[in-house]
Amino acid sequence: MSKEINISVPSEQSSIPLSNYQKYVKLIQDNGEDMSDEFLSTKILEIFCGITLKEAYSVPVKELDFIVSHILGLLNKEAKLQHRFTMTDPSGKTVEFGFMPNMDEMSLGEYIDLEKYVADWADMHRALAVMYRPITKGNKDFYDIETYEGSDKYADIMKDAPVTVALGAMVFFYHLGRELLKTTVDSLAQEAKQAMQQERNNPSEKSGDGINQSILSLEEMSENLEKLLNSTYTNV
Repeated sequence: MSKEINISVPSEQSSIPLSNYQKYVKLIQDNGEDMSDEFLSTKILEIFCGITLKEAYSVPVKELDFIVSHILGLLNKEAKLQHRFTMTDPSGKTVEFGFMPNMDEMSLGEYIDLEKYVADWADMHRALAVMYRPITKGNKDFYDIETYEGSDKYADIMKDAPVTVALGAMVFFYHLGRELLKTTVDSLAQEAKQAMQQERNNPSEKSGDGINQSILSLEEMSENLEKLLNSTYTNV
């Protein structure tokens, strides 16, 4: 007689903690195409349903396929930026976190840390600790958050944040980056035209070379951002 296994399956994307998604991404990165579908399916149950690998191998194939398909469907849903979300600690205390209300006032420390952490899923909990902090005052639409004191303060807490928050923030920064890059490239292209005209008038000046190189660098950066976003969803 087979042993009955209780499996807790996440019902929606927001019920999946960031730490589980990070484990999943690491699994894909470490194994890639060398991983069999069977092993991947059992690891998905282990990561997202809280059962051991041995227990996962005991799950009937039909049930396993249904659960894995359901989980991958949740992970593949594109999320939107969440400006606020709440988390409850083991003692039962609920804290509401808010997204940076004014990015124009971002400090140098916030900018440096965000740029360093946001492009790697292994550090996404640290990126969230930059983007989100406890709300100190305000209402639904306007609020203030704690002053930034470094990502260490809330990094571990953010591992338990809903993956929806991280996915939404990444999509937001991807689109924001695309817009900023497009504006910058258009501006540099105009400068390049002016530089080339100046070069025709004065052949000894080569001022357009650096601008053209800057355009190429920004276009490459834009492509890298797109690859990062695409890999997040094509991996699942």
